[in-house]
Amino acid sequence: MTAPRYRWQPTTLEIAERFGLRSADVVRFDHNTSPFTSEWAAPIATPIAAHLNEYPGASYRPLRDAAASYLDTPVESVVPGAGVDEIILLIAKTFLGERKRATALVPTYPLYEIATRQMGAEFLTIPFDPPAFDVPTRALGEAAETSDVTWLCVPNNPTGHRIADSEIEAVVRSARGIVVIDAAYAEFSRDRWAPWISRYDNVIVCTTMSKAFGLAALRVGFAMASPDLASAIDGVRPPGSIASVSAAVAESALRTPQRMERHVEHILRERSRFAEALSACGAAPMRDMAANFVLCEIGAIAHVVADDLMAEGLVVRRFPADGDLSHFLRFTVRSEQENARLIEALARHMDARRHNR
Repeated sequence: MTAPRYRWQPTTLEIAERFGLRSADVVRFDHNTSPFTSEWAAPIATPIAAHLNEYPGASYRPLRDAAASYLDTPVESVVPGAGVDEIILLIAKTFLGERKRATALVPTYPLYEIATRQMGAEFLTIPFDPPAFDVPTRALGEAAETSDVTWLCVPNNPTGHRIADSEIEAVVRSARGIVVIDAAYAEFSRDRWAPWISRYDNVIVCTTMSKAFGLAALRVGFAMASPDLASAIDGVRPPGSIASVSAAVAESALRTPQRMERHVEHILRERSRFAEALSACGAAPMRDMAANFVLCEIGAIAHVVADDLMAEGLVVRRFPADGDLSHFLRFTVRSEQENARLIEALARHMDARRHNR
């Protein structure tokens, strides 16, 4: 069997070299990362540099304690991993295999399918109905009844909307197996998931330091679940996949979340302004956005406009030409200056492409 593989985006350096740009002039509107830098972390990371010859403590107890305090859940319910990506792979390794089945609403984060199929399990898709992307609640519930794992991205990536609590609850109650709530964007939707862990023993929630905390390069994430489920996941976790520097900086950020909260407030305000500007230049933003990005319907010119923008160093998220999102582009909310640069270029290229058709 040939296992599916994740398709990596070109690096900033590769894009800069391809188009004869400086790396500093390339702006990633495709990664859903924070526009805020992390100079504050240097004093925390520097002392650890003297001990890079040693392995990290594999239990990560200080990091677990900080995460448990931030998430408001018992430490026995927390499992650390190298980003949500590793957590997803660990969940698949724990609960999936041959003659097993997983279900997901699509379009969504592609790693769910990759992790499922790499374990030899069946992957069942329940499609949203574009362009409104309404949730087919009955079909999803029926699929969950026969699935060992049901993957839910809340808010959903790439559409940006949040499935209602009532719909999530219906799935959880009908599910035969585990329901995984990927809450990578929880801070932007004001979600607190600890009560769900207390209420349901078949729910696993994934959280990350990459999005709201702005620490994507650290690769730190967590699973939150009942102690029994957490122990099962922890049993297949590698002993030291999180670097010592990453663990220390992440612990500090979790114990002082005020900086992150200020940044989230700023991004949410800018998201509203950004969406209005995208609409004014001819794009059609999705309604009810709940993450740090804006999905827009562009039309049949979406792919060529994305190419035009990349040539200027403005990298946006495009989607397969044969999929439901082929006419859409996704834009991460970045700084006011970066967003203004994107808006000006997008309006210019959309106007030119429409006049040349």
